[in-house]
Amino acid sequence: MRAAAVIVGALFLRGGLAPALAQRAFTVAPLVSLVEHRVDAGFGVERSLGPIIGGVGTVRLGPRVVLAVRARGGSLFGARGVLDRDVGELGVEGSVATGSWLALQLGVTRRAYGTRLGRQTWTTVAAGATARVAFAGTMIHAVGHAALLPVVSVTGLPDPGVAFRAAAGLEYRIRATTLGVEYSLERYDFPVNQGVRRLEQVAALTLLLKLPLR
Repeated sequence: MRAAAVIVGALFLRGGLAPALAQRAFTVAPLVSLVEHRVDAGFGVERSLGPIIGGVGTVRLGPRVVLAVRARGGSLFGARGVLDRDVGELGVEGSVATGSWLALQLGVTRRAYGTRLGRQTWTTVAAGATARVAFAGTMIHAVGHAALLPVVSVTGLPDPGVAFRAAAGLEYRIRATTLGVEYSLERYDFPVNQGVRRLEQVAALTLLLKLPLR
């Protein structure tokens, strides 16, 4: 976690944080997601599904640098005997635009799952990029995101050998307000343990509304 904070800090400084403070602008984006969580630990696929609500707050620190904080939580309901679980998440991400359509991101997320049997926490560091392409004028943008998760720490489990996140969606802008819809997928492949490979994924369909504060 300390190393991730140093990396994020270096990203901001490279984008020119100090002179950008006078140019900051704020946006809030309430969101609601339908989330599906799947786990295959060698005994068949365990599936849970449920709504998650939350929001994203962003501050523009300059022409190229954006800092975002995300918080969300809710409940996932298990199918066919799978335990229900509560989920909560808090994350911070820095973004630097490299052009009119591409931005690079680096972020840290802390997530917790809770059931009546116990609690499991996930800490991830993600490095990726987001592309935005306008069509139908400038009101609609197609958005694509991909990230590798080089650091994933899970309580009670070995670190996964492969982890990534991908998303695709559309944004519709009306004056200063933006309505977005996105489908995202996270995938975690854990190393083989006693002949069994654990596979875990989280898919979400998300609606959000971006509202500028100033």
